[in-house]
Amino acid sequence: MLINNFKEQTNTLITDFQKEILTFRTSRPTTALVEDINVESYGALTPLKHLAGISIKLPNVIIIEIWDDNLIMPIKKALETSSLGIMPSVEGKQMKLFLPLLSKERKEELIRLMGFKKEEYRVKLRELREKTIEEIEQKHKEKEVSEDERFRLKEEIQKVVEETNKSLDSKEKQKTQEILES
Repeated sequence: MLINNFKEQTNTLITDFQKEILTFRTSRPTTALVEDINVESYGALTPLKHLAGISIKLPNVIIIEIWDDNLIMPIKKALETSSLGIMPSVEGKQMKLFLPLLSKERKEELIRLMGFKKEEYRVKLRELREKTIEEIEQKHKEKEVSEDERFRLKEEIQKVVEETNKSLDSKEKQKTQEILES
């Protein structure tokens, strides 16, 4: 039970990391760059994907079809203040984001930032591991887990940690390749 719970939590970590690095911009457009940008909408922060249709026009344009006229300016403001660093072009109820080619310096900066993000997720993983080991130790003290079982569970947790770290490295390497090739 403890191991299954731990595996689920590590899988969630991997998924969250992958979602987070999807927002790292390459020269290729993807809706993931903008869909989760929060927009001030009638007194509440709402993700852009709930307020507009988002599509891609190759090679480098993101098109946002706004459903409510009253939200044109809040969406424009949210896009301008986002980490994308791109000014939207407004044409009626439509906004276009033109993605410029990335400079070598910007690519290096994105790769460095991704390394920091991966380290954040590794810290979360270590915290999860420590919490789970504490639970095992507690169960051992309460005589719910034998000495052999405690040892086996700790080994299994370490294997899951190693697999998770490999997966994080793999996702980072894949995204780094994407950034370098863009």
